[in-house]
Amino acid sequence: MSVITFSREPCSEGTLIAESTAKKLGYRLAGKKTIEEVLLQYVLVGFEAAYDSLPNFWTRFDDETTRMVQMFDRVVLAMARLGDVVIMGRGAFRVLAPYKNVLHVRIKSPFSYRLTTYMYRYNIFDEKKAKSALLEADRLRASYLEMHYGIRHDSSEYFDLVIDTSKIPPHTAVPFIIKAVETIGDVQDGKKPSTDSIEVDDILLEATRRVLDEQP
Repeated sequence: MSVITFSREPCSEGTLIAESTAKKLGYRLAGKKTIEEVLLQYVLVGFEAAYDSLPNFWTRFDDETTRMVQMFDRVVLAMARLGDVVIMGRGAFRVLAPYKNVLHVRIKSPFSYRLTTYMYRYNIFDEKKAKSALLEADRLRASYLEMHYGIRHDSSEYFDLVIDTSKIPPHTAVPFIIKAVETIGDVQDGKKPSTDSIEVDDILLEATRRVLDEQP
């Protein structure tokens, strides 16, 4: 059983690539809303705010925010334990870095390329307004990673594949990723454990399984 994590720059077409990859492989697809559904099983409120707010010095030490991030990590681990899943989300690649049967993919493209995509996608003709919105989206993702995981958002250290969609379009990227995940088992790394070794409490595992199986 393999796992693929996707880290995506806004408007880099990373979501399309992740969805297409999951569909081609027959894997379950998990994103922020999926994780939120699992967390709701635990009656945790406020995950949306913790996930999308811009952290600062004080929120770093906020008990509730810390608890949300810890629960996020636990759900990601539960998903990986179930296997055959594509996980989209900030930090999933960091949480699953210790495991050998996980492929970590980063989808990116130049800001100018993403800005054009953003304006077309949301039908915005004011370039200044679009640029401000896209920069804010970038800041939110960068701050989440840097504050909660202590890593730079633009670091390639944790990724096995980094794909620039301004050069490699989605229809080319998807089969490339599929080939990579199909051969990941051929690489033997005795120093790293498999996701089969992840220990998850039965209640969380069952809640995660139920939510994943209900995804369209």
